[in-house]
This record gives sequence, C-alpha cells and structure tokens, in this order.
Amino acid sequence: MGLTGFIANDQSAGTCRQFTQRIVVNQGFIWEISTMKYFLMIILFFLATSASSQLSGKVERSKGDSLLGEVVVTAKKELTKHTPGGKVFNIQSSLLTKGSNALQVLERLPGVITDRRNNQFSLNGQSGVTVLFNGRRVGLSMEELMNLLESTVADNIDKIELITSADAKYDADGSGGIINIIFKKSEQEGTRVNASATLGYGYRGKAVGSISLSHGFKNASVFGSYSWIYDGVRSGFMGDGTNEDLLYKGSTFATFSGISRRFQNTHNLNLTGEIRPGIKTTLGGDMAFSTNKTHNLTNNAGSWQYDNGNYLRYMALSEGNNRRHNISTSVYSKHKLSANSQLNLDASFIHYNSNNPAIINARYYDETGDPVIPADSNFTSGNRGESFSTIEALTFSMDYTSKFGKKVQAEFGSRGSISENSNNSRVERLVNDQWTIDLRSQSVVNSREKIAALYTQFKFLLNTNASFQLGLRYEYWRRDIGLYKEPFIIGKLFPSLLYTRSFTNGSALSVGYNRRISRPAYTDLVSSLFYNDPTFVFSGNPLLKPTISDIFKAEYNQKQLNISLSFQADQHPVLRYQITSNETKEIGISSPQNLDYQKNINLAINYSLQPAMWWKITLGSTTSLRNYKVSYSLQPAVKTFIFQNLTFNQQLQLPWQLEAELNGWYNFRFYEGTNIISGFGVINFALAKKLKNDKGSFQLSLPDLFGSFRVRTHIGGMTPIAFNIDTHSTWRNESAFYRVIKLTYTRSFGKSSIRSSTRNSRSEEVERIQ
Repeated sequence: MGLTGFIANDQSAGTCRQFTQRIVVNQGFIWEISTMKYFLMIILFFLATSASSQLSGKVERSKGDSLLGEVVVTAKKELTKHTPGGKVFNIQSSLLTKGSNALQVLERLPGVITDRRNNQFSLNGQSGVTVLFNGRRVGLSMEELMNLLESTVADNIDKIELITSADAKYDADGSGGIINIIFKKSEQEGTRVNASATLGYGYRGKAVGSISLSHGFKNASVFGSYSWIYDGVRSGFMGDGTNEDLLYKGSTFATFSGISRRFQNTHNLNLTGEIRPGIKTTLGGDMAFSTNKTHNLTNNAGSWQYDNGNYLRYMALSEGNNRRHNISTSVYSKHKLSANSQLNLDASFIHYNSNNPAIINARYYDETGDPVIPADSNFTSGNRGESFSTIEALTFSMDYTSKFGKKVQAEFGSRGSISENSNNSRVERLVNDQWTIDLRSQSVVNSREKIAALYTQFKFLLNTNASFQLGLRYEYWRRDIGLYKEPFIIGKLFPSLLYTRSFTNGSALSVGYNRRISRPAYTDLVSSLFYNDPTFVFSGNPLLKPTISDIFKAEYNQKQLNISLSFQADQHPVLRYQITSNETKEIGISSPQNLDYQKNINLAINYSLQPAMWWKITLGSTTSLRNYKVSYSLQPAVKTFIFQNLTFNQQLQLPWQLEAELNGWYNFRFYEGTNIISGFGVINFALAKKLKNDKGSFQLSLPDLFGSFRVRTHIGGMTPIAFNIDTHSTWRNESAFYRVIKLTYTRSFGKSSIRSSTRNSRSEEVERIQ
C-alpha cells in the first residue's frame, strides 16, 4: 500500500506483492553487529582450536588414543570439489541435506544467495543465474522455478554444480553463472531400497517422507523414488518511511506490515531407466512428476499520516489456494562410433500449469480506531484475483565428440528448443457490492520462444602438463508475445577460451575467457500484470534489454587452497522490482530495469584443513570491487563499493558413531540498484547418530541457529528515486520468528555392488542439452 515501502514479493503471499519496511535503523544496526559477533566468534573458536590441535602434534594424539579409538571414520565423498569451470558439491555428504528441500540446500551453498523476496538467485554476488536440471534448462519463470525447487526433496539430488566459467557446450544464458542440479540414478548392480522420514516444527508442523528403489542388472538399471512434503511456514515484513503522496499531493509518513502463513502439501514421483543393448550403445530415459497444493494466508496492515493532518489505517486478509502440476520426461542415446568418437542424442519435454486464485478483504479505520469508508473510491473493501499459467517446452540436442590423434579432442553440437507460455491474470475490485475487473491488472499473455544453437570446441594437449581449449557458440533467440507486433530477436556469437596447466606438486592453474547472456523472462517483458494500491502498478518492461557479459578469470588450485581472480563487465544488467513513475508522474510503477553497466573485480578464496582424521574445516571468502551506473532514478548516479561474503563449514566424526556439522555464511552491507541491503547471515547445525548393525541413522538439524535470517533494505538509500521514496524495510524468514527443528530417520536395505557406468564422469557433461 502506498509508495513508502519496498517490494517484498514474499512467496507465501502468492501473487499479492507488497512493500517491506524496517522499523528503526538503529535497531537493525545493533542486530547486524550482534549477528556478525556470533559469526566471528564461531570462526575464531574453530581456528584457535585447529591451531592448538596442529601445534599439539603427536602428543595430543597419543593422549587421546583411548578416545579416538572409539571414533569410526566412514568413507564419504568430499563435500566440495573444485573444477576449472567452478565447484561441485556432493550434498549428500552434508547432514543438513536430510529433511530439506532443494531451495533450502541452495541457500546453504557457499556463494549462492537466494532472494526469496524478489525470486532470484545470485552467484558470488552476481545476478542473472540460470538453473539447470540434469544439465537441461528449465523453461519456467524464476518465481515458478522457486516454487518447484521448494517442493523438491533434497534426498533425490546427487550433487550440485556451481559453474562460473562455462564453455561452449553450455547454453549461453546465465551471465551470473549456472546452477546445475543433478538428480540420483542407479549406478549399482543388485537391489537397494532407501527410506527416510523427517518430523519437525517451527511455526507449524513439518514432515517429509521419501522412499527410493534401485535395481541394477548386468546391462540395465532402473531407479524410482516417491516423496511427500508437508510444511507450515510463517514469514513476513514490516517497516516505515516517507514519500510524496500521489492522491493528496503532499508528504506522507506510513507504516506497513505483512505476515504470511503458508501450508504446503507436495507429492513427487521420479523414474529413470537405462539399458545397454551392446557394448557401444546406451539408451535411457527419465520421468519426473510433481503436484503441489498450497494454502496462503496473509495479514497486511498499514497506516498513513498525511502532512495536512489526515490519518488512515488499513487492515486486510488475503487468502489464496495455489495448485501446481509439473511433469518432465526425457530420452537419450549414446553410441560409440569408434574408439575415438561418440554420438549423443537427447530430447526432453516439460509441462507445467498453475492456478492461483486469491481474495482480499479490507477494512479502514481512523485515528481513534473507528471504522471509516475512505472518500476516494479507489480504496475498496475487497479484491479478488486469479492467475492461470501453462508452460510447455520441447528441447533436443545432438553432440559429437572425436579425438584426432593423441593431442586434439573436438566436440561439435547443436541444440534447439520450442516453448509456449500462456497466462491469464486479473484482479477484480468490490465496488457497491459488485465485482468489476480493474483494467490496470488484467493481463492475457501468450508467447512462443524459439532457440537454436550450434557450437564447436577443440581441446589441444600442449604437453603432459598443459592444455588449451577453444570454443565458439552461436545462438539464435526469438520470442513472440501476443501483446506486441514485433518479436524479440537476438543472434550472437559466444566465444570461450581456457588454458590449464598442472604442476608436479599437484597444483593447477587455469586462465580463461567466456561471453554470456541473460535473457529477460517473458514475465519481465509483459506490462500491467497487477497492482498494489490505487496509486501503484506492478508491470513488466517491454523495453528491457538482455544482459551481455564478458568474463576473464584466472584460478589456482592446490589440495587445500583455491584462489580465483576474475573481471566481469556487464552491459545492461537487469534488476527486478525497481521503482519509477509513468509519464504523467501520477502513478508509481514497479518493474524490471536495466542498469547502464556494472563492472566487477572478484577475488574468491577457499581453504580446507583437517586438524585430525575426524575433523574437517572449510573457510571461504568472496570479495568484489563493483562499479555501476543507474539512470532510471531521478538523476543518473554512479556507485562504487565492495561486496564481501564469508562462509565456513565444519564436519566432525565423533565417538559413539556420532557426526556433527556446523556451517554458515554472512553477507556484508551492499548496494542493489538504488537500494542499500544491510549485512545478514545464517549459521546452521546438525548432529547425526548411526545405529549399529545397519539399523539406519538419526539426524537432528537446527537451521538458522541464531534466528538471524532477516533482510533489511533501504529503498532510495543509494540515490533519490520517484516520488522521493525513502523507506526502511525488514523481511524475516520463518527461522527468524521461531526455532525450527527437524529430526530425520534414514535406513537402507539390500546389498549392491558398484559397477562401471557409461553415464559417469565424461558422460555427465555430454548428456546435457545445450
């Protein structure tokens, strides 16, 4: 309500997007210091303990022989693996994965920032991130993708790749990087059953149940899993601020709050199969089905104190019921043409639909608390809205790899996709007991997108320790939207270069360059989607430009140390939910906007140490010097600042077959377009107990140990914006309201032996749809 707030777009509020606020700046500053204090105390404690352990040497270990004799060190994949393209996280090696959904796992990965308020990801502070499932681009808007990730059980995920230096094989979309989620499949002979059950509590009860069955034959394998999620969540925002009021032509001080409660039921089914009819051929396919029903309740409140003495208070209840269905299928084949060449074919199809009706009942009060009817007819006592969305996408690819002698490897490939999107949204207003459609909110959108790509890539082995990779990709993108006569068309070349050198001490150095693009989603381009109050419209931006990024990166890897230095130049980076006005300066508009440019120098350092066989520590730091220009504000403005992110992870194998994990992250204060985001961070803890005789294990997890997951935003803090809006807002996650606790029991049945699979290592790359 009004222009004094910040767009929260809290997922639990459904399609009703509100402004978020902060109560008092000084309180937020005190909380930021307090949270950072806990974070630094824990890091310093573990560093001090680590140093003490290493200085003690053999004496310390000999004294602890009786204790260490009880510690069982089990074989487990390393949590993090560094590659020339980025990082690979074996998330099943983390205790915190049990009982979590995919979105919660992503929030805990170093370098990944999940902005649930604005439905977007950033990687090492860079926006414009693309999410892939098994290497395939998901043809959903970011809001729909967030919902899908939240209803995906993490137990079904094998690993997650964070790719910051993508080569020509990958789709060029994603200027900020790529998040590739790889799901489990059977890689063993014999039969294996895995079952887990999670019970928890926060605002309301939480439950997750999953069961999977895998069976491997000599020349075939099948895998199936079913999971169910129930979650009751509460989150919300509050705050205050000032602006030049549009209706009363004066200054206004306003307070706002919105508390959302979401009750979610989700069912997931996954099936995969693979057969090898001959030693040279592999055929396979997979299918995933998900259905979700969510009940949303949001209490919104606000007050306006006008400079002419008038006062108005507003209270409303929004109730919505969202239903979503998603089904995706794919088939693939791999055929060895010769000892040095292979041909891969892949095709996939996705169907997604959602129905999101909502109704809002509003009441207005004067300064004494008596009910009033506002004089302005725009203030209605009720609104109701509905949004139907359907997305269908067909994607296919062909990849050919070949070796020319012992020193040259070549790859050639093509990719094509066709997707259709339809959306019918509207909001109705209750006027004189009659429902009428608000034309500002009505939106009927049909769009079609076509992408065609060709790529070639050569890798030259210069000597036993050095190689050079050269790639070139061409992409043609066309999007037709029914509202506009002219289509959006882009055809560009995307080169990539990578030089790698290994040394005798096991370390490696890589230097590379690649060009990327971030295409606007169709929801970013379509105008007049919905509104927040009589003076404010949420809209797309048909003039939005895609982001073109040039990235130079150097990276050094040792067994325990990873250092990367990169320079990234973005032309027209996109920021969502930026506040501008219409041409007549009468209505505020929240829409995606392009920055003129953004330049970044990024330094990332990750260090791992193992003070004892039972203790592993990983520390990470990302530092970025950034410079950007914004021109959609009242006056063009340029800003230079330093972005800083810290992460840590501790894994301990304890006596009595106990295992513990403590991890966390912290983002220091940074700028986002015309806004300032205060520092915030999270620390998570988990403890596991393995039962004897393969009777399973229990895991206890405490996400957000100190209840610090709250985001404070100063709208207009960087430079004045439309209507001189100056507000402070605080958005709080459920864990910042309540202690969230989860207990998981996991057990495996059956015996199996690992077999060699033609779909491992290299095939995990070439299977991807480009």
